[in-house]
Amino acid sequence: MSANVSPRAIRTAVLGIGMSARVFHIPFILSLPSLFTLHTVWERSATTEHSVARDLYGATGVKVVTTLEDILVDPDVDLVVVSTPNSTHYPYTKAILSRGKHVVVEKPLVTSSEQATDLIELANSQSLVLATYQNRRWDSDFLTLRRLLEVERVFGDIAEFESRYDRWRPSLKGGGTWKEEAEWGHGVVFDLGSHLIDQVLTLFGKPKSVSAHIWNSRAQGPEKFDDAFVAHFTYPPGSFQRENSAIPLMVTIRSASLSLLEPQLRFAVKGTKATWVKFGGDTQEDQLKLNPPMSTAHADFGVEPKENEGLLTTEQGGSIHTHTVPTAKGDYLHWYRNVGQAIQEKSPSKLIVKQAKEVITMIELIYRSHQERTVINVV
Repeated sequence: MSANVSPRAIRTAVLGIGMSARVFHIPFILSLPSLFTLHTVWERSATTEHSVARDLYGATGVKVVTTLEDILVDPDVDLVVVSTPNSTHYPYTKAILSRGKHVVVEKPLVTSSEQATDLIELANSQSLVLATYQNRRWDSDFLTLRRLLEVERVFGDIAEFESRYDRWRPSLKGGGTWKEEAEWGHGVVFDLGSHLIDQVLTLFGKPKSVSAHIWNSRAQGPEKFDDAFVAHFTYPPGSFQRENSAIPLMVTIRSASLSLLEPQLRFAVKGTKATWVKFGGDTQEDQLKLNPPMSTAHADFGVEPKENEGLLTTEQGGSIHTHTVPTAKGDYLHWYRNVGQAIQEKSPSKLIVKQAKEVITMIELIYRSHQERTVINVV
């Protein structure tokens, strides 16, 4: 292709038309017309008389199909977004890759590390992009944390790091949602926990050991349905800090459904030179759930309320000082831009899917620690 000729937009199919597809995927696909075109939506219950996807996107010429095979056999589809229940990720993704199409998979990638290895090897063998939607790396608060940690280096050596996704949800949603079924791959560890783990691995790499407890905090639904967990990751001196540091790092991640607090605590980072505490979460999801949704091109998209800015505490001359820290702008669009560029440039290696497998491995270790009631060493 000539350097003066722009590559055509990536013809994209989306599996499902639930909240994940409508909030976390389709808005960003539509916001990047030079990279993507929304080609097809799989809506199993669609009829000639009624279709959510057709009502929302049909005016732009989007095809609505009712079977996965319709997408697999379509030579015009380049990329498929898998936004279906966790247990379907592996068989659907394997079928799609086997037909020579790129894949974006909602987190978690799959429900076992063996499945992850199989898909990664399959994608690599065909030079296909396989990307897991770990969009929370582009949360406003996480981008702010990375700036404080990696650019401004305000913390010194970090002693304690706490990251949490808590909610006040005293009752189950009901309605037969798959996320509230007591099956492997469901529950809060695979759901919100996968984001927390991915962020920790991004910042600190793999820990030395893991200990965890998982439970049904509301005592509702199936007995083995987990809606709360806490996990501790240990990093010995020198594994993350400066090589000559004697400070070990303790990372705690947790999620609770019975947290009556507004805004919720999101981060607490304590170091030898500073402490940063952040309440309130990223705004992008809520903005996309508005009716009508906020445009990703809006100046306020990804901008959190000023009152939710984090607090940074330092010591100067023996006195303790606390001030607010401006929050970075959230940018989920960046994630999809990376995927589009990797496909158009034929550079799947730009997307590091290996960490998606490491997230699954850590989830397995969290469950093992809980079941065996012991500390697990990470190999």
